[in-house]
Amino acid sequence: STRNYEILTTSKTTSAIHDLKWDPFSVNEFVSVGQDGSVLFWLLDETKNNACLNVHEAEVPEELLQKHGSSDVVEFTSLDFSGDSTLYIATNNGKVSAWDTRHNTCFMHWEADNSEIDTVICRNGRLLTGSVGKNLRMWSLTGVRDMRSGDSPSMPCGGLTMEDEMNLEGSVVAAAFDEALDMGIVGTSSGTLWYINWPERESIRLISSHVQKINSLSSFGSEHMATCSDDGTLRLWTVASREQALQFQVLDQKCTCLAFAPGELPASDDMKEKSMVNLPFVVAGYGDGTVRMFDINKEEMVLKMHPHAVSVTAISFSSDGRMIISGGSDGLIAVSSPTTGMTVRVISDHKGAPITNIDVTTRQEIDSPVSAPYLWLATSADRRVSVWSADWTKDFCELVDWLTFPAPAFLPDGSVVSNKDKKSCEKLPPSLAKFSTEEDDVLVYVGYGMQKCIQFYSLSQRKVIRTAPLTHWSNCLDVSEGTPLIAVGVNERLVKLIDYYEGSFQDFIGHCDTIDVLRFSQDSKLLFSVSHSEIFVWEVTV
Repeated sequence: STRNYEILTTSKTTSAIHDLKWDPFSVNEFVSVGQDGSVLFWLLDETKNNACLNVHEAEVPEELLQKHGSSDVVEFTSLDFSGDSTLYIATNNGKVSAWDTRHNTCFMHWEADNSEIDTVICRNGRLLTGSVGKNLRMWSLTGVRDMRSGDSPSMPCGGLTMEDEMNLEGSVVAAAFDEALDMGIVGTSSGTLWYINWPERESIRLISSHVQKINSLSSFGSEHMATCSDDGTLRLWTVASREQALQFQVLDQKCTCLAFAPGELPASDDMKEKSMVNLPFVVAGYGDGTVRMFDINKEEMVLKMHPHAVSVTAISFSSDGRMIISGGSDGLIAVSSPTTGMTVRVISDHKGAPITNIDVTTRQEIDSPVSAPYLWLATSADRRVSVWSADWTKDFCELVDWLTFPAPAFLPDGSVVSNKDKKSCEKLPPSLAKFSTEEDDVLVYVGYGMQKCIQFYSLSQRKVIRTAPLTHWSNCLDVSEGTPLIAVGVNERLVKLIDYYEGSFQDFIGHCDTIDVLRFSQDSKLLFSVSHSEIFVWEVTV
């Protein structure tokens, strides 16, 4: 009851219900459809003291119940009513059937699609169907009423025609249209909302998003950011409008990590119209071990290479942009040329433990005992950090420091750590390291250890010089370039902002899942946080 929100009566069906709708032309009747080919016509009886539900299970034609070439029973997926006592019901094998609601009988059916239909809307003498096959189709219902006199349900010979069709980028899962069925909004399984205008034959992307877990985020300035996800997409966003500006899709592969190149490129006229001026290349790693580089200005992939035999877990350009440094889940690090696509060096020092992150210095001169101007580091899941000195113009790269951080022999939940058990290793908080932007020779490290803390390691003194306590184990880390701040994300759905020197912190709430990624913008005015498939943009004020 909508008066006091109390349950009037209940009834249980023998199979799952996929869709249910009230008959808009009857005050006390509704229909439900679902598994095992069930079509149930319900009547709410309020003539007695206690309301009760009466149900009539309709007889479904045999040709509707069986899939072609399969013994599986067809499932009814969606339904809608028209104004002439006709009910339209769709199936998971692409058929639509028409039912006479006066007699609760099926009088016709036809093949409307070659895949499951999950959306049906009937208005103004027309029928809209949306399918898993990404098809949106408009049907004319002229002459359907005349077909009720047929002896058996069948494929109509005439009077039912497809007026128009559109193909979207994902399975159609939801739709809302005006009374004339001319204009509406359609949602797809790819996380996109489309504006549809049938008279003008327009389909405009309104909102787009990731529908699976976001694995990495990188920003370019404070105007743009890029994200990649398990759905295989790499998306470029305009921060101010929070709109997607560009998307690259790789089918059947997870996009696991990405990074912007440090350089800039002149923008084309098309990119200027999209407010994407002077954006660099972006490189991404995938679950099959491939690395792809995309030219944002030309909106195309310019390079594909296969430096790893396993999933790529971390990636970065070198400080001068001459090399791409990528790490795999097997602990191998590949150094590849973005111009030739050749892998010029393979580093196996971390072999056996997944690479968790790679960081490079943006300063050429650094006050530390190294023999080359560029430093970069790699961190692996076994709490080891390697620091490297490189001059890529001379094909020079050498190890300058090797850090191993101790940890107890048991997991945070009290169980014993087993190096041979991958599942127990996956339960450990990740090991992450970043170059400090406040002190030239300091690394900032978080990971599972004897205590929950941030450790500051001095390259010149070769030791941990101080620590900052944490209230939770860290799940992700970033260091601000323009302000003395450290951002830490934790499993408890908190974003922690920590003062670099004092160690004081403030917690920020809002996410509904584990914080997986944190990134400051290059000007440190914004902080991006990722929890599963949602992105928060925080304004940083000091």
